Amino acid sequence: MAKVLKVGVEMGGHSDEADIPLPDDWDQWSPEDQKQWADECLDVHVSNNVNAWWNVEDE
Repeated sequence: MAKVLKVGVEMGGHSDEADIPLPDDWDQWSPEDQKQWADECLDVHVSNNVNAWWNVEDE
């Protein structure tokens, strides 16, 4: 069975998960490169599922 990266986001009682196939040469990557790739996948998943913003307002 192939390994996958499972990413997920949960907020306000709602959640979403996705399985992302690992690159073919995953086992040959350094731990730092694996972490960077996984972090980027998670960032994309979160940005696709959560609307977030900031605003400057008068009180």
